[in-house]
Amino acid sequence: MSLVVAAQTEAKLPGQSENQDSVHASVTNVGAITCGLFMVADGVGGHKDGRIASQTAVNTINDAIESLWEHIPTTPAQAAQYLQSHLYQAIVVANEKIYAQAKEQNARMASTLTCALVYGTLAIIANIGDSRTYLYRGQQLEQVTVDHSVVDWLVRQGHLAPEEAATHPYRNVIMHALGSHETPEVDIFLRWLQPDDMLVLCCDGVWDTLSVDQIVAHLQSSTPETAVPAILAAAQDHSDDISLVIVQVTP
Repeated sequence: MSLVVAAQTEAKLPGQSENQDSVHASVTNVGAITCGLFMVADGVGGHKDGRIASQTAVNTINDAIESLWEHIPTTPAQAAQYLQSHLYQAIVVANEKIYAQAKEQNARMASTLTCALVYGTLAIIANIGDSRTYLYRGQQLEQVTVDHSVVDWLVRQGHLAPEEAATHPYRNVIMHALGSHETPEVDIFLRWLQPDDMLVLCCDGVWDTLSVDQIVAHLQSSTPETAVPAILAAAQDHSDDISLVIVQVTP
């Protein structure tokens, strides 16, 4: 199999406001196996130097993962465990770097993160905050990650109906992000990929603006190269920075 990828990020006011988001997409080959690292990081709104935080997150994790490929164990189970462990450690280091930068500059820095580490047909997906990764398969869009937000927690606890979450006054309040003095609360999910699957990574500026049906409509009969700009154009309401990475598995 191979991977077809497109990534794009845009400020809420292009040419006028600073974009606090960062994206990353890289593909490499380890022998006959196609691998890739894909990330969306959203500098937390209202925090000084959110742009630095999001860039630090993607740069730190990419540097750590780049050094792993030549050391991957040959058996699938060992490879999965190896990559999952090192991805988590890379996220921890990114958290520590952001926290150290904030302390040194006497600033508040934080960033959400969602990322997918692909090794052959295995996708190791991680997130902290409310940036999301979806799996698009058979014209169905599954949200793989779980938002670390107040409203999502209220919904899971049964204190809030899902339809109320979209208009709740605390809908943009997140519970976890990179840049904390504590060990980050990172969720990790494993998915086995199939031909024609798409991984869709995006910040809340995209999923909070467009419905699942609207995103699916753009993904149907599309390639990542055509879907990414179309989705961002539809999501651009100038209320938030918008970022999107789409990875398609092709046989």
